[in-house]
Amino acid sequence: MTMLKFVVVIWGLFVSLQLAAYDGRYGWFVQKPPKQIIVCKTGGLDFCERMLLESLSGLAAQAVNEDRFDEMVWCETQKESYKQIFQSSIDSLRISVIKRMDVWELLEYLVLQKVVKGYVLYRVDDSQGELYIRRKQMDLSSNIATVYAGLLQGVLVEESLLPKMRKMGLEMLKDARQETPEECFMYCKKHLNNHSALSIDPQVSNCRDIAIAQKLMLYYDTQALADSILKWVEPLSPILGWNCGNEDEYTGVITRWGHYNTATNWCCNLPVIMAASDKMTPLPISETIPKDTTLFCRKSLHSFVVSDGDNMQWTMGNFLDNPVYYGAYQKEDIPVSWTLCPINLSVVSTSTWNRIAMAKKENSSIVEYGGGYQYPDLFAMNRPNRKELLVRFAQRINWHLKKLNVKIFGFICKDVFSKEAQEAFEIYAREIDGLTGMIAIQYNPYNVGGGIIWVKNKEGLEIPVLTARYSIWKHLFHDTLCGSPDYVSSLINREADEAQLNGMTNLSFTIIHAWSDFSQIIKAEDNLVQGYYAGKIANNLLSPLVQNVSLNELLWHLRILHKREILN
Repeated sequence: MTMLKFVVVIWGLFVSLQLAAYDGRYGWFVQKPPKQIIVCKTGGLDFCERMLLESLSGLAAQAVNEDRFDEMVWCETQKESYKQIFQSSIDSLRISVIKRMDVWELLEYLVLQKVVKGYVLYRVDDSQGELYIRRKQMDLSSNIATVYAGLLQGVLVEESLLPKMRKMGLEMLKDARQETPEECFMYCKKHLNNHSALSIDPQVSNCRDIAIAQKLMLYYDTQALADSILKWVEPLSPILGWNCGNEDEYTGVITRWGHYNTATNWCCNLPVIMAASDKMTPLPISETIPKDTTLFCRKSLHSFVVSDGDNMQWTMGNFLDNPVYYGAYQKEDIPVSWTLCPINLSVVSTSTWNRIAMAKKENSSIVEYGGGYQYPDLFAMNRPNRKELLVRFAQRINWHLKKLNVKIFGFICKDVFSKEAQEAFEIYAREIDGLTGMIAIQYNPYNVGGGIIWVKNKEGLEIPVLTARYSIWKHLFHDTLCGSPDYVSSLINREADEAQLNGMTNLSFTIIHAWSDFSQIIKAEDNLVQGYYAGKIANNLLSPLVQNVSLNELLWHLRILHKREILN
């Protein structure tokens, strides 16, 4: 055996052993299930009381994980999606009796149950400005306090609540006002869970329950600290929350250390949801090979794809019921495909994923968007073993996509045509079985003219990495291939005319910027010119020479046409 063959065999064995040891959790931690649920009212609570409640929920979940307690807390919410998640969680956990308490009753109860040992003191951040925008002189003591709350089993208490704590006789376990985030990380990291981290605005209470339950490190804004924490976190981990600054700056740091951004900053009740999800079975979707493979000879084919589906807090929030997103799609029949986060949802909020899967139609496709928000061309660039991590990441993606029957992988790149991106595409094609194809989106603008990169899968067959030809995106006036639904449809029609004159066909797709609202410039029913309806309006303006199809069908026709050109 030659040395090269020997190395290949050893590498194959190493990779096989790693895959065999894979636990199917996609880097997410385990949350043990409770025997009972306490529902706590949130109506009328101020920020300090919501922070207190988040810490009570987190400490209860932590105690369940450590077999010290058997009850967990659900923070009541009026969001329709979370009401459905709650019901499915209760059903899967087989909980028949639900306790109800307000935050102060809950505090007294958990003190009696010895789940709470005392409190961690912080000062509310009163810096002026919008949330998730860099503000001057931020007070980050609430984030520091959250770290210590998980380690010391203390509730989060703001200065204004001190009189109540003293009246209850609770002990102060830590004064977080006296410490910097850098000092907190230095003192605490050997006691923390290095399989994730949470980035959260100090004026936001969300996600502190899961951070406390899992003993995570928190960070916000500071670049140097973010680098230190993300280097320390085990590669291929989910990073929770969101950060301030430019989106690509924040996600880029996460990506370079070989992690993925989950965009979970407005998620709530993750401990209960994750515990319940472990008892549910994720549903596969239906995605078939098109029967009419001669269609491309008659018409140009086009697909409309909605962006930003890697945003977990959105997909778990109002996405399914929103009248301009999946809520509209469930009532209408225009082919519009969706970038989503099937893998992460199937692990974290299985009931959300199953609702999406059950509502999917044959004329639409679901795209796994990056395996989480990450840039393939930057992935693990700060690690010495980038290629190995890319392979392991792709193998994890493969495990889940086969389970969910998702056939299209998509992603955002900083530079779609870079050699680093090409390396990632080749690994994806080789390690992810059964892909129809991939789509690549440039960070800004999304579209790069519809170029195609062909890569070979493990069977030696070429599959396409198709870039977006156009973008439906408001206010990007510098890009001639980007604009309103009516403008983009005119470009698609013009290209189809030119293709027919030349005896050719055109196969391309438009990415719809999920947040662009054209209601002020295009009049439509209910003024809903966003998301699904942006695609619907563009579809209705297509000429007879253009057929709107699902992304899966488009990619199959592209492969068939490519194969015929090669054979000819």
